[in-house]
Amino acid sequence: MNDKEINEKLSDIAAPLKMFDLMTHKNEDGTFVVNERQGEAIEKLLELFQALNWQMKFNDYKELKVQAGQAISHGFMNKPGTPVKVRPCDEKFGNKTYFGILIGDVAQSISHSIKDDVVTASFSWFNPAILIPELGEIVYGCESWWGVIKSTEEAEKVITDETVKNCWYVKLLTQVQENKLSPVP
Repeated sequence: MNDKEINEKLSDIAAPLKMFDLMTHKNEDGTFVVNERQGEAIEKLLELFQALNWQMKFNDYKELKVQAGQAISHGFMNKPGTPVKVRPCDEKFGNKTYFGILIGDVAQSISHSIKDDVVTASFSWFNPAILIPELGEIVYGCESWWGVIKSTEEAEKVITDETVKNCWYVKLLTQVQENKLSPVP
């Protein structure tokens, strides 16, 4: 946040305040009473201080490092280019199974760590990305049901509702929902 932005925020906070809003009232028990305009100004000031506190701390760091790594890496078990069958969870895909090509594991976010006045950024939370050529769409493993195609027979099998229901973790979640199994405390 630059000086102009800070001044704009402070002007925005001060604008609705009236002369008597600049005075506070203290009860006998030591608690303060504020009116609605004062309360709104206090909330905005706290938000500004929180933003500035983070910025000021961040400005103290002397170095920013980006860890070596790639946003797209080879899959954990499968190489990029591996043929897969994929059934995206989004309804717009019509619960169909499509032929897909594994792109690789793609970083879904960037994480950072701070140590000795150095901020280090690195790619994190990788998830398989799959190209569906027929649709020109890319879906992620976390938003679809998918599996590697190992043979022509395998390619002909579709991922059905029954296939999804028979996954061990779906069965487990179903049992928890039906109160047949209590969740771990």
